[in-house]
Amino acid sequence: MLIAHPKGHYRFLQGIDPYSCGVVAEPGWEIVRVVLAEPLPWREGFERVDAHLAAEGCDRVSLCAMELRSPEPFTMQGFIDFNREYCAVLKAWGLYVDELNPVARTNVAPACDPPAVPSLYAFSYAVPNDRIDRKTLIVAGAGELREGRLVTEGIIRPGDTSPAAMREKAAYVAQVMV
Repeated sequence: MLIAHPKGHYRFLQGIDPYSCGVVAEPGWEIVRVVLAEPLPWREGFERVDAHLAAEGCDRVSLCAMELRSPEPFTMQGFIDFNREYCAVLKAWGLYVDELNPVARTNVAPACDPPAVPSLYAFSYAVPNDRIDRKTLIVAGAGELREGRLVTEGIIRPGDTSPAAMREKAAYVAQVMV
């Protein structure tokens, strides 16, 4: 069920605390994606987002998606620790809706040319557009995490990157997205 963000002009699909499963702009609004020229360490990235939104005359609450890049996949504890700090910024910005995180997110650990630290690659936000005749949306990256439980036991075939394991993981993610 989609949940309306009361001030962000988008609706979101509830995910887990670090991110929602996706967002869709309200009628008369459009989601705009900004890709940074160079990824920035994630905290600096939030500063860039803030400056960009202000320059465009948008409130922080219009932020609806973040795309992160990491040096390598997080350990479960590393993921939990990172999310604690990341979510604290979203909460400080007043983005949560009834204790739910509405911001969609992907977090990719590129095999080629990874960043030195977790970094912001791109972000998206909602802007008014009364001429748009299609819906704009962002789907969050879905990991192979059963039932959204942040525990190692919830991961499908943890640590296994064999072809069979990757097929099983991909099938699960595809099922979640549909």
